[in-house]
Amino acid sequence: MNNKIKIILVDDKVVYRNAIKTLLQKLGDVDIIAEASNGAEFLHMLNVCKPDLVFIDIEMPEMNGIEATKAALKINPDLVIIGLSMYDNKKYVNDLIEAGARGYLLKLSDNAHIFRQILKNPKAQIFYSKDISPEKETEDNQAKTILIADDFENTRFVIEFTLKQAGYEVLKASDGENALAYFDGRKIDLLVTDLNMPKLNGIELAQAVKQLPDYKNMPILMLTTEINEEKKQTSKQIITGWIQKPFVIDKFLINIKKALGEKI
Repeated sequence: MNNKIKIILVDDKVVYRNAIKTLLQKLGDVDIIAEASNGAEFLHMLNVCKPDLVFIDIEMPEMNGIEATKAALKINPDLVIIGLSMYDNKKYVNDLIEAGARGYLLKLSDNAHIFRQILKNPKAQIFYSKDISPEKETEDNQAKTILIADDFENTRFVIEFTLKQAGYEVLKASDGENALAYFDGRKIDLLVTDLNMPKLNGIELAQAVKQLPDYKNMPILMLTTEINEEKKQTSKQIITGWIQKPFVIDKFLINIKKALGEKI
């Protein structure tokens, strides 16, 4: 008789599926019966698979984890679904639990002890990473909005994660022209831009932004792999500060707070 817990992993990034799979197989007697890269693919699997437990990412293409959870529980109300996310986002947490999920875990937290509890008794409680505070009040309406402009995807990812964890709203652009299109009257409190980008480089982007009346006083931080003193001097009227890559997260956030005039 097979008493293994049957599990489906749903995440659009293979690296996260593999990490969770490795951890689960170390912690318990499990059977990873299927993997899906988005919510729609997962729902199709439920027609042929009968899992006991599902770990599902929140942000995915085609159908996100919250919508997929709602749809999956209509198919199988007894299914235990645990959400996974990079972000401690109050709305995500509330929406997922309201959809019927039994937990919300942060991917970068140490969740080993929680996974053990889940495998031991999946329906015992609502499971949260230790860093999650679902009851705490957030100030979404007061959150500062920061635009990241960088042509390197990994840099955008690291900065976005860092800023969202610190409570900021984040917009992203992969080049100077794409970034400039965001300045259409919407609220942007800070621009963090790479120096060397296609179409418009960081200084050209900053110059263009400063010509716009609504944004002429907005602070701008410049990212670069090497600080060029000549460029610093010629652009000191438009650039608030320079940050050298690779940067240390704590120091990076201090620069962000300084640029926004926030307490450090």
